[in-house]
Amino acid sequence: LERQLVLQNLIRERQTAMQIAWTREFLKYFGTFFGLAAVVLTTGAVKRKNPAVLLPILPLSFVFCYQYDMGYGTLLQRIKG
Repeated sequence: LERQLVLQNLIRERQTAMQIAWTREFLKYFGTFFGLAAVVLTTGAVKRKNPAVLLPILPLSFVFCYQYDMGYGTLLQRIKG
């Protein structure tokens, strides 16, 4: 029984490590997309003189912050707590 508990704990730790690694990899691509979108939307808002063009940055920034917190922050520790 003790071996089984140790094995289950090891499997859980590996799954968590895989999830963090996947999040960090996703963050690289999403961060690039977010940065490019921010530049393009800012340029569009300046050229059109319409600040409403910047609205898509808001939800994208929430997703970016969540993914950053999951990969490099303390989100998993807060969830466990």
